[in-house]
Amino acid sequence: MGIWLRSPTLAGSETVTWKHFANHSQSRNRAIGGRLYLTQTRLLFEPNQLDGATGGRSWHAPLGAIRAVGVQPADGSLFNGGLRKRLRLELSDGSVELFVVNKLDEVLGVLQQAIRGA
Repeated sequence: MGIWLRSPTLAGSETVTWKHFANHSQSRNRAIGGRLYLTQTRLLFEPNQLDGATGGRSWHAPLGAIRAVGVQPADGSLFNGGLRKRLRLELSDGSVELFVVNKLDEVLGVLQQAIRGA
């Protein structure tokens, strides 16, 4: 565990192949700061220590469960990152996860390639 960022819990043969700072929109009123981690099999989000201590949740999905990676247009929401375009993940169960990331186009490329290779 780092001073500011939590490390993800990985399966035995799993290793982190890419990581990127992100805010995860976890409700209409809250975006949680932390980091996205990509492994050979999953995409994970771990909140920073402060947000984790105040109710921010970890999140993960198998790469095979991510149906689409795209952009969520800005919607003007002040507290959940909606003032910016966000990374949009559509999952096979019909749910949608939103993340605020810098260099959105680069992140899209990395994740689309990982999902194609899964």
